[in-house]
Formats: sequence, C-alpha cells, structure tokens
Amino acid sequence: MPVRWIASLGVWGALGILVVLLLSQMSSLDRDLKQRRQPIAVFQWSAAHGLTDDRLVDALSAIPLRNRPIKVSWDHAILAVDLRADSPADVGYDMSRLILYAYQDAPNVKQVLIRVIGENEAGRALLLAVETRKLDWTKRELDELHQPLMSDLLRLPSKLRLSVTAAGERWLGNFANS
Repeated sequence: MPVRWIASLGVWGALGILVVLLLSQMSSLDRDLKQRRQPIAVFQWSAAHGLTDDRLVDALSAIPLRNRPIKVSWDHAILAVDLRADSPADVGYDMSRLILYAYQDAPNVKQVLIRVIGENEAGRALLLAVETRKLDWTKRELDELHQPLMSDLLRLPSKLRLSVTAAGERWLGNFANS
C-alpha cells in the first residue's frame, strides 16, 4: 500500500505542477484575446497636406486677411481668390499673405490668381488682377514677403504679373491723392 500511496502522491504532485504552469500562462492567453477583441482601426488619422476642395474654406479662413474674400476657387493646383477692395495697402498685405500661404504652407499650389473687386454705384468692377506661379519664386524672395509689403501696388515684385483696369487706375489715384 505505501508504494501505491507514494505513486498517487507523485501523480498528484505532477498534476499540481502542471496546473501551476498552466495558470502562469493564463496572462499571455488573456493578452492575446484582448488583442483579438480590440476594435480594428479602419480609417487612420493623418494630417492633411496641401490644399483640397474639402479644406479650401478652412485653410483660407485661417489666413489673417484685411479684406474680405468675395470668392475662392481651387482647380488643377490653381488657387483663385477675389478680394473686396478697401485700400491699396490692405490689398498688398492680403496678396502677400495669400502667396505665402500658397507657396510655403500648401505644397500642391502651383499658381495663384488674385482679382481685386471694387464696388461703385453701377455695381462691382474689376480693379486689378495679379497672377504668379510658384516656380517664379525663390525661398529668399518668399521670405521677403514677410516684411510689410506693398503700400504702393504699382511697385510690386516682378514675380507678380499685375493688370490694372481703368477703374483700378482711378481707385489707385484716389488713394494717392489722399
């Protein structure tokens, strides 16, 4: 009988050691189950880079402009903005802010078109238009736009192609006289 008792004690001891080993592995099993039960991310957040149709209004509303934009459009890497005309100095400031945003903060903008619209008794009139391309600018020239810019719109940097209408010349003349 003692041999049988020792054999059963050995079996129970081995069984106890096996149970202890299995219980020690429960934490790794629990970890695997938690990973399997986690919600899977279908969409991953990423910072928006560049300008898109969806971000156009949000992006331009973050730019501190002095004149109110009347219309903005985004088409084939061309940013077009129509500004309301208040004073030439404010228009110059807004042009520099828009160009800086387009060519430094939005890497996918290749061209900027800015039209300045004035209002008179007959309605709205185009005063001037500016067109520029990203390839025309160097980093140093863009850095110069950070300085107060263009109190005289007729002395714009040569990178900006300016077209002034007859109404625009009168508008600029009115500010030059005052």
